[in-house]
This record gives sequence, C-alpha cells and structure tokens, in this order.
Amino acid sequence: MNATTSALEPVPSSHRHLHAPARRAVASAPMRVSLAGGGSDLPPFVPGLGGRIVGTALDLRTRALVEPFDRGWVRLELSATRLSITRRRGEPPRTELGARLLEQALALTGVGDAVLLRIETDVVPGAGLGGSASAAVAALAALRASTGEALDPEPLLRDAVRVERDGLRLACGSQDQTFAAHGGLLDLRFDERGLTGRDGVNAPAALVAALERGMMLVDTGERRVSSDVIGRARYCEVATAELVAAAADVARALERGSLPDVIAGMRRSAAAKAARDPRANTGAAAIAARIEPLGAEVVRMCGAGGGGHVLVWAPLDRHEGIEAALGGWVVRKVGIAAEGVRLEEG
Repeated sequence: MNATTSALEPVPSSHRHLHAPARRAVASAPMRVSLAGGGSDLPPFVPGLGGRIVGTALDLRTRALVEPFDRGWVRLELSATRLSITRRRGEPPRTELGARLLEQALALTGVGDAVLLRIETDVVPGAGLGGSASAAVAALAALRASTGEALDPEPLLRDAVRVERDGLRLACGSQDQTFAAHGGLLDLRFDERGLTGRDGVNAPAALVAALERGMMLVDTGERRVSSDVIGRARYCEVATAELVAAAADVARALERGSLPDVIAGMRRSAAAKAARDPRANTGAAAIAARIEPLGAEVVRMCGAGGGGHVLVWAPLDRHEGIEAALGGWVVRKVGIAAEGVRLEEG
C-alpha cells in the first residue's frame, strides 16, 4: 500500500487452485509507533550491537472484511482512497497503488474467486504508523478465517512480511508486522537474520496511562513511500548506536515505572534519528520550533520520516496550547499497548 513497483509479482501461493471464501469474516490489526530505536531494525547494523526498538501498538486499527462475491469475479475496495476494483477471476493482478497489497494477500492465501476484500481505515497509507503492515495482517487473517482457518499471529506475521518484502519488494523490516500481529508494548531485537527477539514490556499500569495521556500524533497531511525514504538514508554508526542505546534506556525506564526517564530516552532517540537522516526529519524540526516553547518534551517524525505523522509528547495541561499552535493539522489522541490482530466476525 505504501510502495511503488515496476511490476507486480505475486507471492507464490501454496494452493494449486483458486478458491472462494466459505463465509463472511472480519479481522482488525493495530498500527504502531516506536518510542525509541526506530530505524535500527534494518542493516547495516553496528558490529556486535544489532538493532533494538521499543514501541507500542496503537488503538488505531485497520479492518479487513471478506465476503463471498459473484462466482468468477474478484472485488477489491480500500476505504481510505476510495479504491474500488472489480475484475474477472484469472485476470492479471491489478497494479493500482493500494490494490497491490490486496492482490498479494489473495495470491498468498489462494482465495481468488467469488471474493470481496475490503480494507477500512481512517488513516491514508503512507502515514508513518505501519498502516500497510496492519492492513496486510488484517487482510490475511480475514481471508484465512473466511475459509475456516484458525487465527494464529505468528504465521500471519511471517506471511505479512512476505507480502510486503517479497511481493511488493519493499525495503522494510518486520517491526510493523510484529506489532500488528502481537500488539502490546514490545521490546524487539534485530540483526542480519531479521527479528531475533520479542519481549513484552512489563510496565506499571499507572505509567502506561500517564504515557498515553501525554501522547499526540500530529498528521502533517503529507504521505510518502517508506522504502524510498529508507533508501535515501545514509548509514551513521554513531547515530545508529545511539538509537539502540536509547531503546535500552526506555525499556529499563518502563520496567522501573519512571516516566521522566522514559521521556528522556524518547528524546535521546529523537535526536539520534534526526542526526541519522536530517532530510527526512525537517518536518519534525519545524514543528518542534513552534511547540517546544509551549511545553512539548518530545517531537519526532514517525516511521521512516519524510512525511506522515509527528509524535509529540507533552504534559496534558499543555495540549490545548500546542493544538492551537498547530492550526488546522489533525491531532490524534491514541490509546497504547493495544491488542494485536483479532477476529471481529467469522
């Protein structure tokens, strides 16, 4: 959903024949935001250090609906862009932006006849919140549930990575898919093999609530292709090591229940991210200049940067003044530590 490719090459399906859904199924999966370490999940890694991201699933969810449709036909819909495509079974996959991810999910599951697949989200793709991974996990879950398969987060995670990395040829890691599948507050570790560790963060409920109260996601209205931003970034060993160290700081602070130390770690990560790729973080710098005097303690671009959302953390009593200073931009208040993929119906 957030990539452009010269040709669509479907992920090979394990199914010899295309089949139709047996029932209606609806699944949803959360988007995510990293608190510290974002960007350290992809090579090149600092020798002997690897990558580390501490982040949270959000209560911003992508919903996938699968229904039986007219035999011999496939219908694809995407609410955020008003995409609506109907094609015959067996026709080449559609290559419109937004249709690619849906086509890949159909190809991987083998559900390719008499099917309607609809993705519903309030956030337009390219927003820096892992929306394409959320859509992939939700779509795969709904498609598999429509044929009677049980919901299992780990295979959904792996299949969603295949959809984006192999099918769409995105230069992406696996943090987005991990949060979409498993949810919660997570401490993730990476090296050249990919994701090597996933630990839930045992933070006190009072700290989670306080962190949530202060968080705002500012939608700049700009959308970008995350793999393009990643491809332009230059490797900086010092900044990458700082990202990993900041993630360790935040993980320890969450476990101890220290909100000031969590915020300090988030600031450290934001500074390292800006140093690693100043061009992709100019938007956050401009916003920071406007709202830091009003009490914003953390301001940084979400995702790969270059557009989308800006994460802001500020004491709750400063929010009104900050929102006024942001003018017409959409400000989203989010719940954190959200549940992973779930079956809503089917």
